[in-house]
Amino acid sequence: MSSPTAADFTVRRLARIMLPFVRPAWQLVVFSTVANLLFSSANALILAVVEPVFRTLFGAGASPLPTGAMPASGFMKAFNDTLGSFINSGDRSESLRSISLVIIGLFVVRGLTKYASAVISTRLEEGIMKRVRDALFNHVTEHSLDFFSKRKAGEIISLLTNDVHILNHATINSITVMWREASTVIIYLTLLAMISLKLTLISIAVSMIGLLLIRTATRLLRSYGARLQAAQADYTSTLQETVFGIRVVKGMNLERFVTTRFAEQTAAFVRRATRNARVMGLIPMVNDTFGIVALVTVFYIGSMDSAAGIIAPSSLMTFLFLLFGLMQPISAIVNTIAAMQRGIAAGANVAAALGTSPSINTGAASPPEQMPVLEASNVSFSYGERHVLRNVSFTIHPGEKVALVGASGSGKSTMLDMIMRFYDPASGAVRINGSDVRTFDLGAYRRLFGVVSQETLLFNDTIVRNIALGDESPNAQRVEAAARIAHADGFIRETPDGYETVIGDRGMRLSGGQRQRIAIARALYRQPQILLFDEATSALDTESERLVQGAIDDALVGRTAIIVAHRLSTIVNADRILVFDDGQIVEHGTHAELLAQRGVYHRLYEMQ
Repeated sequence: MSSPTAADFTVRRLARIMLPFVRPAWQLVVFSTVANLLFSSANALILAVVEPVFRTLFGAGASPLPTGAMPASGFMKAFNDTLGSFINSGDRSESLRSISLVIIGLFVVRGLTKYASAVISTRLEEGIMKRVRDALFNHVTEHSLDFFSKRKAGEIISLLTNDVHILNHATINSITVMWREASTVIIYLTLLAMISLKLTLISIAVSMIGLLLIRTATRLLRSYGARLQAAQADYTSTLQETVFGIRVVKGMNLERFVTTRFAEQTAAFVRRATRNARVMGLIPMVNDTFGIVALVTVFYIGSMDSAAGIIAPSSLMTFLFLLFGLMQPISAIVNTIAAMQRGIAAGANVAAALGTSPSINTGAASPPEQMPVLEASNVSFSYGERHVLRNVSFTIHPGEKVALVGASGSGKSTMLDMIMRFYDPASGAVRINGSDVRTFDLGAYRRLFGVVSQETLLFNDTIVRNIALGDESPNAQRVEAAARIAHADGFIRETPDGYETVIGDRGMRLSGGQRQRIAIARALYRQPQILLFDEATSALDTESERLVQGAIDDALVGRTAIIVAHRLSTIVNADRILVFDDGQIVEHGTHAELLAQRGVYHRLYEMQ
């Protein structure tokens, strides 16, 4: 089943997806709704006082509305009479003072409700986006490795940053604006209909022509929005790759290459943003044009009706004021709907990520507490059409040290991925004490292992927290014991703050060999039953390799170990060596036995 695209999403579908993130904030939704409703009402009242104010100022009296008005116009008459009686005291200066107080009061209420609405809406929007971002990050980290192998890291970063930001700005924020402006429109239309249903229907009919044209434009905007998000993901990916690979970029003199590539991608984003802006710019122009046409049409017809005595001049003036005031919220709604199209495209990306399920599912059983027997039984696996493992079988007993060797692409690292359940076999099984590892709880199963890989992930934190990574209350004695076994305690104590030394981004304040020994200490701190070493020394110089190899040898004492190695000199003391070639185990035995066979292992050893 293919992932959904922006074209598959509507505002209604996106709202259903977002609803679970909104429910926890229902109280804020209520407060925001009330605040926006009060703001809209204050806006409408400011224009509604025009008629009674003018009648009071110019002594027009409290004449009733013409007979052509709706029955509901009795409400307007009552409102006008009540307000007129308050501001018309018989004394002109007193009346002016009352008018001033009414206007000031309405604007104070309008300002306070607008302020409250802005604060509540921000709290609501950011809270919703936090839940979306947290859920998305949690979902991404729980995914299997195939999710990451099919995507560039920059795309995932863009998803969590750019797409979520656009989703907030163009949907959650837009819905708040839509509600506020829509309530204003409803109140204005109600007041307009009370004054003259005929003129109200005429203004709606003229405006509908423009709205039909705008609807066509929004379809283009949704398509452009999807392309904008894709272009943004492209340059974010290049930025991420350049920052993380800056040593390679500088070492190979690639600055001009990456800057040119980045400039081309940002230029592509600008071109797509410009196309989007062209359509976005047409929408307010069309909306305002038809709004003015509606206003002029009402002015012409209303003036004719006023001359014929169908509508009072003061009522026509109020109607025109309200109709003119109606243009701003309608324009805001139309522009918001247009902006939402990019949000729908971003929402499609977020929803697609949230809608995908990990290919590796957890079981329910608990793995054994005693040191287990690990068995691979006829394990086969392929990446697409390329077969990587073919009927691989072996058994590793407690306390045994087994090395997996072979040329690049022979399948040894993939076999390690099968053991860790980063992938599941296409056929065959990996078993612990006879039980298929797919039946075990995934988190509990992986806690059986301590992993040291070629690429060491260290954080910009203290040494003690890097060793005890994931433990909120590190055990200092366990940390130091693990560091001593890993041959790291000596250089740690020479750092400025010892175990509390902050080691910089990705541990850049340490040497390669020191970083690997910290990684070994981290693996030992977890007190695993099985240690896995995946090319742990391949990126080190000779001196660093010697120090790390000594740490590995001490770490292996009394533990089951699986070692994937490219440098065969590091595994000559293994209890057993499994030789991989083209996805199969072609030889197995000790170092001496394999040399005596003069086969694949002998050839690899001679090459080194």
